[in-house]
Amino acid sequence: MMKKLMTLFFGAALIALPATALISTARASCYDPEFDAVGLDSANIFVNQVLAQIVTAEGNLETTSNFKDYTSGVLYNPTIEIQDIEYPDAVEPGVAGLKPFGNLAIAGGAGVGGDYACMAGKSAVPCQPAEFFTVAATNYQTVNDPCFTFGKNAIGDATHFPYQSVYTPERDGAIYRWRIVLQKKPTSDIDINIEDCVLTETVNCATGIFTTPGETGFFNMGPYLLFWQQTLPTITAVAIPGPNASLGFSSIQQLYARSQPERSSCLFPICDLPFVSKALFDESIVVAMPQTQAGPFPVGNFAPGYTLTGGDMIDVSIGIPETTNPNDYYFGSDNVLLKYIGMTGTQVIGDPGSK
Repeated sequence: MMKKLMTLFFGAALIALPATALISTARASCYDPEFDAVGLDSANIFVNQVLAQIVTAEGNLETTSNFKDYTSGVLYNPTIEIQDIEYPDAVEPGVAGLKPFGNLAIAGGAGVGGDYACMAGKSAVPCQPAEFFTVAATNYQTVNDPCFTFGKNAIGDATHFPYQSVYTPERDGAIYRWRIVLQKKPTSDIDINIEDCVLTETVNCATGIFTTPGETGFFNMGPYLLFWQQTLPTITAVAIPGPNASLGFSSIQQLYARSQPERSSCLFPICDLPFVSKALFDESIVVAMPQTQAGPFPVGNFAPGYTLTGGDMIDVSIGIPETTNPNDYYFGSDNVLLKYIGMTGTQVIGDPGSK
């Protein structure tokens, strides 16, 4: 009997120790709600009343959140998969055999190391902007977005208006890509928030958000609707080490999604992962927090990889399947936002010069 009691006691102690450590950590640090986007965060057209509170609270930090003129020492030009089909032709031949993605130029970075290189440690290496939006594999057109036609965001910023989107019509494919700098160290999972414009075709109505809003994967067959999984857009997301990267984090790392809602603790690689989106409403994909040496932890369900910190970059690609695509898509630089809880005092500063 005594042996059983001692076993229960030590078992309860082992369970309690991590919980005590987590409580202690929470008391030792301060946290803030945070969002990040391509370019100046406060100029993003999707800053609503909720995000406006963050802009107001953070003040100067939000006026220095533009990393478009900064460069990353890690050159990443992926071969994108869409519904299990690889698209190596989404990249074009570049400098010295490198392949810049779509119409994205390789950046020089303050004139260091020549036109196509920047400094990483002591060596000049190819680099890309730390934040950008670009498109590949489509004969795209830039148009005034038909869904988001309001004149300013919730804090009155009209810099990005009228909002310009890249149009991909039905039966055409495309790859849209965003890279966004984390301005603080995440202390939570990260939501990849997708604000998109999805339209469909009908024989009776003129195209527009208030006449032909659509859902990805849906075919309008007159009086019937057909949902086809293989026509869904897919998302791929990775993390790229920044200047303050965790020890050992020196190359691209895969990110993982939590299913919502869920019964299990399974995490899914965000690699060619189909998702449903509709009309002009926002969709959210929850990225499980990566944690260095996450495996041995007795509690928590972290993703494998290295802990992220301020200055690391999240690279998001959305692929539209060729030929089978039943929708019209419109994406621009502001359509993807990262939302998370950040640690106070871990922020990195960008360039306040331009929006």
